[in-house]
Amino acid sequence: MSALPARHRRALYLCIHLCLAAVLCGCATARPELAQVRALAAGNEALSAFSELSQRHVDSYQRARPYLSPAEDARERLLDAQRRAAQADAARLAQAVRLYLQALGRLADADGYDVRPELAGAGAALRAWPGSGIDDRHVSAYTLLLQQLSRLSGEASQQTHLAQVLHDGDAPLQALLAALDSLLALYDKSGDNERDMVLGLLDVEIAYADTPQQRLLAVLAKNMQQSKTEEYRLAGLRHTLARRQLAALGREHARLAATLTTTEARWTDR
Repeated sequence: MSALPARHRRALYLCIHLCLAAVLCGCATARPELAQVRALAAGNEALSAFSELSQRHVDSYQRARPYLSPAEDARERLLDAQRRAAQADAARLAQAVRLYLQALGRLADADGYDVRPELAGAGAALRAWPGSGIDDRHVSAYTLLLQQLSRLSGEASQQTHLAQVLHDGDAPLQALLAALDSLLALYDKSGDNERDMVLGLLDVEIAYADTPQQRLLAVLAKNMQQSKTEEYRLAGLRHTLARRQLAALGREHARLAATLTTTEARWTDR
C-alpha cells in the first residue's frame, strides 16, 4: 500500500469508508421480525392479569370469612396460610417471564445495534506518515478494526443474538408459562369453591328470611346474591381469558424463535 501514490491511497481509504457506510445503511433497514419481538415484549396483559388473579386468590379467605361456618372457617384458615406461603414463589415465576420479555425488547430495540455514531466518531480516513510513527501497518489495523466494529452493527448481528436467545429461551419459557397456566386453573377452581360456599349460604339464609317480618333483610340478601353471582361469573371469565393470553404468548414466542432461527443464516450471508 505504501507503494501507491498518495492520491490513490486517499481514494482507497475513502472507498473503504463508503463501503462501511453502505453496510451500515443496509443493516439499518427495518425488518418485521424485530417489530414483532418488540410487540411480544410489550404485550404484558397476560402477566398483569395473572398478578391480579393471584392476589384475588390470596384474598379468598378474607372475602369468604363472613359466610363461613365454624368448621369451614377452620379449614379455610389452613388454606389461607398455604396460599400466602406460596404467593411469593408464584410471583417470582411471573416476574421471571416479565424480566425475560423486557430483555427481549431491549435486544430487539431499533437502535440497540447501531454503532454508526461510533464509526462516525472515528473521523476521516487515516493516513500513513512515514517517520512519524504512523505507518501502513497502523493504517491497515485501523481499517480492520473499523471493519470489525461494522460487523457488530446492524440487524444481521441483532438477528443472530435474538435468534440464539429465542431458541435457547423457548423451552424454559414454555415451562414457566405452563406453570402459570396450572396456577390459574387452581385459582379458578378455588374461586368456584368460594362461590359455592358464599352463594350456598345466601340461598339458605334467603329462604329463611323470606317472611313479612324480614322482608327488607331478604331484599338486601337477594341484591347481595345477584352481586356476588356476577362477581364470580366475571372472575371465571377473567381466568379463562388470562389462560388464553398465556397460551397465545407461548405460541407467538415459539413462532418467532422458529422464524428467526430459520432466517438467521440467510441474513448473516447477506
